[in-house]
Amino acid sequence: VPTPRNKWISAKRYVESDIVFIIYTGAPFYQTRALATRDTWLSRVTHKYFFSSTPYPSLPVTVIEGAGENYMSNMKKLYKGLKIAYKEHNQTAKFYFLAGCDTFVNVPHLLKRLDEFNHTKALVIGGHPFNYPCFRKKTQTIEGVQYPSGGAGFFLSATLMEMMYPKIEQFFQDEWPTEKSPYND
Repeated sequence: VPTPRNKWISAKRYVESDIVFIIYTGAPFYQTRALATRDTWLSRVTHKYFFSSTPYPSLPVTVIEGAGENYMSNMKKLYKGLKIAYKEHNQTAKFYFLAGCDTFVNVPHLLKRLDEFNHTKALVIGGHPFNYPCFRKKTQTIEGVQYPSGGAGFFLSATLMEMMYPKIEQFFQDEWPTEKSPYND
């Protein structure tokens, strides 16, 4: 997909390398959706990750040990992957973009939409809210918690990531349900 050039007004505040693109995927999608993502829009970005639990020679997959290869494993891939991405890019990233391997992103347009947002604020941008019970202490739930999910992906600002990073591992140890629990993602 070409970048529009005729009368195109570029983003003013951020450039592509300000964003870390995080793609969660699974082995069943490697030869279709994940490769299509790699070969199209993701081929033109600097900082990118595919997070899954199974290596694949044709993709730069960062393996999340024990994450699983089903829908219920996506959040584990994302949270564990966020730690990896943050550790590598916390000095330079302004935003972290999270999406599934079935999402197509027009990066120049995305950058223009970010112009009005300040990465030094704790922000979640995009996604669509779901209202589900949230797990607490592995088996208890808190009702009515909204969180962004799926669709066209969503952003976490660098400041929000800075707040989340020290809590991710403890959250998995103390709060996250086992793989046998429904809605564990």
